Amino acid sequence: MKKRILLVEDEVNLARGLKLNFELEGHEVEWVATGAEARASWQRFPPALVVLDLMLPDADGLDLLQELKKADTRLPVLVLTARAGDEDRITGLSLGADDYVAKPFNLQELMLRVRGMIKRSDWYREELPKTISLGQAVLSTRTSTLTRGDEAHLLTELELALLLHLWARRGTWVSRDELLVQVWGYTPETLTRTVDIFVSRLRRMLGDSASAPKILLTKRGRGYMLAETAASAAAKTPS
Repeated sequence: MKKRILLVEDEVNLARGLKLNFELEGHEVEWVATGAEARASWQRFPPALVVLDLMLPDADGLDLLQELKKADTRLPVLVLTARAGDEDRITGLSLGADDYVAKPFNLQELMLRVRGMIKRSDWYREELPKTISLGQAVLSTRTSTLTRGDEAHLLTELELALLLHLWARRGTWVSRDELLVQVWGYTPETLTRTVDIFVSRLRRMLGDSASAPKILLTKRGRGYMLAETAASAAAKTPS
């Protein structure tokens, strides 16, 4: 099914190449080169995915990222930038980016990530319970909302995907490599702190302790685990 991609990139040759490749995948692409054009575009052209450069001539891409996520938390955003430092990556992911790719990049790997981000939301909604209890929090799989007490968090597609993958494997350790491949579409050898950043973000929403977690556990050399006693289905989807 054709999806809309908003490409925000001021390098003309790179943008033309990416636009062509996205269109060859069957998608409709709108390419803009400035922050002002991006703001106008995402209101006029509701995208299924935004590919966002951070170094634009008239705007800081991180500011645009925050505006996008404020307008629609669930909209997948892939940051594509020359800012390759660990601090830049951590900042981008912490502000809500679903993926972070540094230039120069491998085109084939980028296309795989884009393909996975566009399709992933449908995969993780098939035959799921309506709600899942996670400690003192409740996840609504229909609305992608995690509620704990008076707090309600609308999860991004990647946050939901990670939580549901761990829930499906609850009570068992899931390796970092498995999560990189199955949730993000990376190769197992990818060096990134993405998983840790997303786990930390989910712990905060769950009210889980960062130093002594009881719901979303981490063990060096083993990976991550959603504790079985804290992860149960609260209401089944009717057949």
